[in-house]
Amino acid sequence: MRKAEARSTMQAGHWTSIALLGTLLICSFFMGGCTPDAAAEQTGRADLVAFVDGVSLDHQERPSVQFPHDLHTEVMKERKEDCSLCHPAHPDGRLSFSYQRLDDRGKEGGDSTNVRVVNIGDDEIIDLYHDNCIGCHQETADTGAAAGPLACGDCHRRRPPYLSSREPFGFDKSLHYRHVKAAGEKCEACHHEYDEAKKELVYEKGKESSCRDCHREETEENRSAFKLAAHEACIGCHREPAPEIKTEADSVRPQLCVKCHDLQQQLAIETIEDPPRLKRGQGDFMLLSASKADLESSKLRTVPFSHVDHERVTTSCRVCHHDTLESCSECHTLQGTEKSEGVNLFRAMHAKMTDHSCVGCHDTEKTAPECAGCHDQLEQARLPEEGCELCHAGPLPELLERERSRYRSLDDFRAGPSEVALSFALDDVPETVEIGALSNEYEPAKMPHRKIVEKLTQYINENSTAAYFHGHEDVVCQGCHHQSPVGEKPPLCKSCHGADSPDLELMKPGLRGAYHRQCLGCHQSMDLQKPKDCSGCHAEKEEAQIAASGGIR
Repeated sequence: MRKAEARSTMQAGHWTSIALLGTLLICSFFMGGCTPDAAAEQTGRADLVAFVDGVSLDHQERPSVQFPHDLHTEVMKERKEDCSLCHPAHPDGRLSFSYQRLDDRGKEGGDSTNVRVVNIGDDEIIDLYHDNCIGCHQETADTGAAAGPLACGDCHRRRPPYLSSREPFGFDKSLHYRHVKAAGEKCEACHHEYDEAKKELVYEKGKESSCRDCHREETEENRSAFKLAAHEACIGCHREPAPEIKTEADSVRPQLCVKCHDLQQQLAIETIEDPPRLKRGQGDFMLLSASKADLESSKLRTVPFSHVDHERVTTSCRVCHHDTLESCSECHTLQGTEKSEGVNLFRAMHAKMTDHSCVGCHDTEKTAPECAGCHDQLEQARLPEEGCELCHAGPLPELLERERSRYRSLDDFRAGPSEVALSFALDDVPETVEIGALSNEYEPAKMPHRKIVEKLTQYINENSTAAYFHGHEDVVCQGCHHQSPVGEKPPLCKSCHGADSPDLELMKPGLRGAYHRQCLGCHQSMDLQKPKDCSGCHAEKEEAQIAASGGIR
C-alpha cells in the first residue's frame, strides 16, 4: 500500500514538474521576451516598422517585430547593396514598399523574378519573413561578421529595446518652394490627376491640389493610400531624380526614415524666410459667404478676409484647407453635407476646439505669453457685444454681388486706425497705483500702472491680428477692468469685490483674492519672473507698525 502511495506521489510530482515546465515554455513562446535584457531601457527610434505587416491579428502567436529600418539600410549601404535587396521593383520601375513582394494581399498580379505571388495568406507571409530575414542573418553570421538575431525571442520581444518616436512629416511653404525651385517650376513633377477617359495620370495647370485630395488613409481601387503614394513619390525621386530636376547632394535628398520623421531632424531642415507666394490663382482679398446655393438663406453679413495676410502667417494651405483647395462653403453648407461629415458652415468657422476654424485658430494665438496675460483672465466662451461685428462687417448676402467690387482690402472695413488707441491721453493714466488691501500686514503694493498700459499697447500693435480686433478705443484697459465700463476713470475694484467677501468665491472673489488672481495670474500667463514671493510686491511692515495698526500676523 505504501509503495502504491509513494508511486502515486512520484507520478504527481512528475506531472507537476511537466506542467511547470510546459507553463514556462508557453510563457517563453508566447511572450517572446523571457530573456535577460527583457527589462532593458527602451530608446526611441523614428524608423521603426512593425512586423509582421499584412498578417491578421488572430493569426499572430508572438508580439510583432519592431524592425529598425534605417539600421538595415546603413548596413546594406556598407555592403554596396541597395533597397532592391528587400524591395523588388514594379514593371514600371517603381520600388515596392512591401517586403519581398510587389503588393500586399488581396490584389492579383505580380510576375517579377524571385517575387512570390501577391495574393498569399498569413502562413506564407510569415514564411516569407522567416526565410529571408533569418536566412540573411545566418549567411552573415557564417562569414564571421556581426549579424542580426537568429532566435525567435530576440526578434519577437514582449519588451522590445526600441519605442517609436516617429513624427508625421509636413510639407510647409518653405519646403514646397525648395522643391519648386529644384524642379524648375515644373509642377507636373509632383502634381497629377487621373483622367478617366484616358485611364492615365495627367497634369492640368491651375488644378494643383493637396496629395490628400485623392490619396486617402487606405488604398481605394486604383488610388494608393496616402502613406504609400508619398513614399513612392518622395523616396523614389530622392533615390533617382528625374533628369530635368536639379539634383543636390544625397544629404539634402533624404532617404532614411529618420531624416523626415525624427523631430530634431525636422527642426534642423533649412527654412527659406518669406518664400514666394504659391501660384494657385487665389485672390488677395475676398468676402466670405455661404455658397451661391445657400446665399438666399443666409442672414449674417459677409466676412472680409485678407487671403494674402493669412498666407504670410501660416506655414501651409492645409492650416485652413483640409484636402482640397476649394472654398470652405463648397463642402460646409448651412445644413452640412455628407462630404463635410455633417459639419455645417457655422461650426466650420466658429468651432473652438480645432485650429482649422477661424475662431479656434484665433483662440490658439491668444495662448502666446504676450496675449495670455489678459485672455487667460477673461471668460473664454464669452464674446463682447461688438465681437460678431468685427468679423461680420461686409455687405449683406443679398447685396454681395452688387457691392463686391467696392471692397479691395481690410482697410475698407476697419472701425478705426490700424493701431490700438486710447480715448484719453496716456499722460492721464496714473503712473503708479497703490493697492492697500493688505496694508495691516504689509506696506501698500505699488503697481507701475502706466508702464503696464504702454507695454500691452505695444504688444497689440506688434501683432497684426490683435491690432485689427483690438483697434477700438480702450480695449487695453479691459484686461484688468473687466465687467465694467472703461475709460479715464473706471470703477474701483472694491466696487464689485468686497473687502469682506470670501476669497473662495470663484465667480466673484473677495478683494484680496481678486487682486491676487488677477495680478499673479497675469504674471504666470506671461511667463514673468517677478515677483517670486510676497515681498516682491509688498514690503513687510515692522512688528511695531503691525501692532499699532491692530493687525495680526
